[in-house]
Amino acid sequence: MLNKIKTFISRIVMIVASILTVIMVAGAFWQVFTRYVLGDPSVYTEELLKFLLIWVALLGAAYAFSVNEHLAIVFLKNKWKDKKALALQWLIDGLVIAFCIAVLILGGWDLSNSTMGQSTPILNIPMGWVYMILPISGCLIIFFQLVNMSERKNELENREQNAQTEGEVIRE
Repeated sequence: MLNKIKTFISRIVMIVASILTVIMVAGAFWQVFTRYVLGDPSVYTEELLKFLLIWVALLGAAYAFSVNEHLAIVFLKNKWKDKKALALQWLIDGLVIAFCIAVLILGGWDLSNSTMGQSTPILNIPMGWVYMILPISGCLIIFFQLVNMSERKNELENREQNAQTEGEVIRE
């Protein structure tokens, strides 16, 4: 059930990020067209593109966690085996969750709330809405990370159970 929820949320994140990316591409084309063809650059698109880039990058990071394709330095993890590698993985998982709580959720929420009264210069939207992606992506990353941890735990338990079963079959 949890895996179905993860897949559903992951698809929503991917769809939203894809739509925002299409809007970014269209906006970039519009910016180039108005600047070089019309000779009168659009003032709205540059600011919109900056804000969409922030949202797409953080939604992309959350999606990467959902499919376990996030940036990782695996030197030690590949060098170590069994319990050391497992302990390192749990440490990394804990650090990711702690970072998301401290920086993305708490820091992002504070930043978003403190800038709700400030409007963007051209689009005239509250800056807090631009920064709201920080706590949103933090919550998504934590959710995906916890599901990934649960899946790894179940996989390890199944592997151990299969090893025991194979050991019993060999003894017989």
